[in-house]
Amino acid sequence: MKNYNKIILFFAFLFLNAFMVSGQNRDSIPIILDSVKKVHSPIEKVDLYNLLSKKYTKVNTDTFFIFNNKAISLSKESNYLKGLAQAYSNRSGLYFYLDQFDSSLVNLLKSERLSLSTNDSSALKDLYYSLGTTYYFLANYDSAQIHFQESYKLSKLLKDTAGMAKAIKQVGKMQWLKGELAESLKSYNISLPLAKSVGDSALVCVLYNNIGVIYHNVGDYGKALEYYYKTLTLRDYIGDYKGKSLTLNNIGMVYSEWGKHKEAFEYYRHAASLSDSVYYLGGKAYSYYNIGNHYFNENRLDSAIANYKKALATYIQDNSDIIGMYICYSKLGKIYQQNKDLDSALIFFNKALVVAKRMKGRSDWAGANHYLGNLYLEKGDIKKALNYAKKSNEILKNTDYKKMKHLNYALLSEIYRRKKQYKKALEYNILSNQYKDSIFNEEKSKQITQMEVLYRIEQKQKENDYLKKEQERQKAMLKADKKTIRLQKVLVGVITLFLLLVIGFTFAFYKEKQKLKAANNTKNKLFSIISHDLRGPMGNFKGLVDLLILDIENQNKENINSLLQMMQKTAGLNYDLLENLLSWSRTEGNKLDYNPEKLQLTTIVESIFEHYDYTAVSKSIQLINNVDKDIYLMADEYMMNTILRNLISNALKFTKENGKVIISAKNTIRKGNKKYVEICVEDTGIGMSDEQAKKIFDNDQFYTSLGTAKEKGTGLGLKLCAEFVKIHKGEIKAISALNKGTKMIFTIPAY
Repeated sequence: MKNYNKIILFFAFLFLNAFMVSGQNRDSIPIILDSVKKVHSPIEKVDLYNLLSKKYTKVNTDTFFIFNNKAISLSKESNYLKGLAQAYSNRSGLYFYLDQFDSSLVNLLKSERLSLSTNDSSALKDLYYSLGTTYYFLANYDSAQIHFQESYKLSKLLKDTAGMAKAIKQVGKMQWLKGELAESLKSYNISLPLAKSVGDSALVCVLYNNIGVIYHNVGDYGKALEYYYKTLTLRDYIGDYKGKSLTLNNIGMVYSEWGKHKEAFEYYRHAASLSDSVYYLGGKAYSYYNIGNHYFNENRLDSAIANYKKALATYIQDNSDIIGMYICYSKLGKIYQQNKDLDSALIFFNKALVVAKRMKGRSDWAGANHYLGNLYLEKGDIKKALNYAKKSNEILKNTDYKKMKHLNYALLSEIYRRKKQYKKALEYNILSNQYKDSIFNEEKSKQITQMEVLYRIEQKQKENDYLKKEQERQKAMLKADKKTIRLQKVLVGVITLFLLLVIGFTFAFYKEKQKLKAANNTKNKLFSIISHDLRGPMGNFKGLVDLLILDIENQNKENINSLLQMMQKTAGLNYDLLENLLSWSRTEGNKLDYNPEKLQLTTIVESIFEHYDYTAVSKSIQLINNVDKDIYLMADEYMMNTILRNLISNALKFTKENGKVIISAKNTIRKGNKKYVEICVEDTGIGMSDEQAKKIFDNDQFYTSLGTAKEKGTGLGLKLCAEFVKIHKGEIKAISALNKGTKMIFTIPAY
């Protein structure tokens, strides 16, 4: 919408300065009119009428229609389809200029049909771009994206690099507006080298900024800052001071996220001053908003409200950024709600909802509904609270906005708790906790990224200081007496040798550091599993106990039975996780004994089947033991139980209802004629891709995904399987295809 309002202001400026701006057009009009009198060819006359009407688009609407109607009429008489297509395109341009986007679209579609019939690729390329732009202003982002993609394809066919850069940039913008951040980033990264190759510095600036904003949105502040600084440098170079003020605000926001509030405030003030100097209301409003945030974070609420209202008034005066209006309305609503002025909060949240509907952006629309749902819950109007929360939840489908989903599920859980619908309350509470854990892990990654960026900055400063000192030393050497040159050369040789030794030791230290880092990563993962993956199920178990106590008091036998079954399932999951954690800690500490002995495989399989009988029955899955009684292993009993327990658990996890899990085995000869037993754990589940199959036994990462009933895993079990098979000098592999089940095959020495 920023671009839309800039276009309006630009055209208004043209209208007010028609005589000055269109002087060149007006000078050429008599020449074209004279040419119309001289030519006799209908085709040439149509082209001249189209040229005249285009020149009058921003000067005189009535005169435009005179020449445009003549072009349309004569094109139809002479069957000149190309001229007719151009005439409709010109008419679309006028309606677009007048903000009549529906009429603009109708004429563009007419022009498109004619251009398709004449197979005019160059005209179609421009038409598709115009169609994309018109659909964008009509807030139909899906149709806009399709037409920008078509424009990109035709630009590529015509080898029009500048057209490709502009079109794919717009594709990225539509994906961004729809919440498809990863796809948007891909499109921007395609556009960037194209824009650089044609020297379009203005487009490069926009792309740097938008890429930075995406990284900012997903919490990679180091990357965001890198692209913001690239934008800042280029904007200075081309003299784009309005864009520079926006980038200064964005940089300030990154420093604010890092807790460097003093530095952030200086960036906001610099941005406001720059916006004042170039009379840029949009940048000024953005600065007021960020200064309001600064005061809000310091709990200076009166100052925060004053600056938010300044920002809002400036946005309304400029009418250039409805997103800015939305966030100001939302912030003011939150502050008034926090101060228990619920009626004022309701006014601002309702205004935010109106603006969000105009924007059609999913995150903002969902946010406005969430705020209203939360407010009505505080006011005690459960019915309205539920309606708004459900609406927000519906809007958030198929988006990447995890934080908003977490907040919305928590709101729904609280609403259903107050309605005494405890089962639904529990379901939404579990979903909220899952997103909360995911967000926590991402926040930890952000902190690590921040520390890495600060470390790189510090190291760069040290390198610069060292280089400066080295330069000063070299200058001193050049001024020295000639008699000391030989001695200096010897000293340089010694220093060089010393530096080589330092580099050698540094390299050795680096290798040791990498080993420690790998060990540390394993430790961190173990702590993460204990603190999150174990905390979640234990929290759920506690929630089930609380609900059970309530239902016992209410003597609801049906609910009690259901809750006990859920508790049994949760307890089983907790037990398996603790078993795996114990095994993993023992293997990592080299404290696990390996005691191979004669084992009957079918007995072990039956024992594990008994352990998972409840899980299998609850999902209507058949457990089938096809192992012959005469197959014996020479293996450690504890390790064999762990391997089969984890593989069978995984098979149950990824198999849908009415499926099968089958265990089979056969004797084989491998590795220097040594006898082995090849064991296969097969399921009829959802399967996985080749890429996933390669990842599951990767030593460098813990791979996991949700099961068919949303069962959560840690990836630890498969690592244990691989480790224990390796101890037995066997091998393990996965054979799978999507929706065709999975075979986990491993070998163990035969008795």
